Amino acid sequence: MPFAAIIAKREHPSAEACPAKRGRPVCIGAGDTLQLLPRCAQRGHPHRYLPYQSRWVADRAQLKIVEKSRRIGLSWAEAYDAVMHAAEGGGNVTYQSYDREMTRGFIGDCADWTEHLDFEAGAIGESVIDAGEARAVQVFHIQVASGKTITSMTSAPRALRSRGRPGDRAIIDEAAFVDDLGEVLKAALAFLTWGGRVHVISTHNGEASPFNLLLRDVREGRQPGSVHSIPFRRAVAEGLGRRIFEVTGKEYSPGAEAEWEAGIRRAYGHRGAEELDCVPAAGTGAWLAWDLIREREHPDAGDPERHAGGSTWIGVDVARRRDLWVAAVIEKAADALWVREIVARQGIPFSEQRRIVRGLAERYRPLRIAVDQTGMGEAVVEQWQEDHGTLRVEGVLMTGPRRLDAATALREAMEDKRLRLPADEALRRDLHAVRAEAGPTGSPRLVAERSGTDGHADRFWALALACLSASQASGPFQAWIGEGRHAVHDMPGSPFDGDTGYRIDTELGVVHSPLSALNGWR
Repeated sequence: MPFAAIIAKREHPSAEACPAKRGRPVCIGAGDTLQLLPRCAQRGHPHRYLPYQSRWVADRAQLKIVEKSRRIGLSWAEAYDAVMHAAEGGGNVTYQSYDREMTRGFIGDCADWTEHLDFEAGAIGESVIDAGEARAVQVFHIQVASGKTITSMTSAPRALRSRGRPGDRAIIDEAAFVDDLGEVLKAALAFLTWGGRVHVISTHNGEASPFNLLLRDVREGRQPGSVHSIPFRRAVAEGLGRRIFEVTGKEYSPGAEAEWEAGIRRAYGHRGAEELDCVPAAGTGAWLAWDLIREREHPDAGDPERHAGGSTWIGVDVARRRDLWVAAVIEKAADALWVREIVARQGIPFSEQRRIVRGLAERYRPLRIAVDQTGMGEAVVEQWQEDHGTLRVEGVLMTGPRRLDAATALREAMEDKRLRLPADEALRRDLHAVRAEAGPTGSPRLVAERSGTDGHADRFWALALACLSASQASGPFQAWIGEGRHAVHDMPGSPFDGDTGYRIDTELGVVHSPLSALNGWR
């Protein structure tokens, strides 16, 4: 349903007497599912709950938590419960999650439920609120005939602190991925004081996450509440696969379902234990928080036409078949590093990769091209150095410490508010896919999950290499040191500004303006 559309205001022929306006729909058993039927007339096919969805909605605990597999339809069931709670006049509902698209999707599900249940509702509204710390949050809201409102927004502890009147409900979805979850939970649990309810829903994100700690507190009796666990295998056993086949129009059979389930597990690989089986991984955590990523996005970033002729650096993550080949271009403009262009390709031959880099070098005249030299990158670096010179093309062997250097350069540029990113969903997912795990010696080890991305966090590593190269520049010139060679490019305002040639200081081993000679710059 379009978000600008008005939800149809339907009145039952006997609206005052219609039991669906006063109470919950009747739950009628139907094999391994439950049909939710309003006592007033149904339109179209009935909405059906699977058993695990029904158990979750039927649980009336003040605090209830669920650890779950991904993509099993629990948020859809939660949207029904939210609509019923608000329509009955039970209280307002506030939904928070880590991602704006999730919040938009939840309020859309609520709108669909109001229409399905013949509940009168107003238009879906959008607004922006001040969430503190110079941060604004986009909010979606819908009001039902009882006067109660369902509000959906990205996570913001301050936004919850002004809510929580008697009967109100707080929902935190994919809680383990919410930034500042500890503060969000503190604000949400205050709902319990006045008889409200708190629903916490999530897949796992490491055993040390605040979500998992809350889960353990409830299980071990330190915090009153109830716990649900819905691993993928249980969801499939209770009809998830059959439902997906039905919705997608595929012919169902036990063999087809088994093949589908095996394919899902292959896609998740070693991450399946956490993402599907509700087993939190040891010592994991996102290297870049969702809020940090979103706060660095700028509408002018990612536009090659805005290249202003400033100093540029290119990072390249090399790949040939399975992963993405990515080149990321950043430019220094004023006091910030702007992402000017990200080129992502899959399965392209090395000749095509070489051609793309030649085009980027001609367009942006980068001071440095940092290339992942690991594995197949050895030959690539040699070829590109033939094209652009050994001073311009730097091969980076991505060993554990060097990967950490590159990732740290990227995170510091973001934390220092020096990097401007395009608002691109694929880039967001790649940036958030890299996680830190405790290595054998206790130092962090960086790993990248494939789930939810179209590669192996390849945009992250290309951008990290570009930021690493930019961070190595120093002084009134751009300078690099490597393999016993020193290279200096004179920048505007330096003592060499206006020099049309280049000079070699044999005593210091310094080449002044080598890139000027290579590119014919003046």
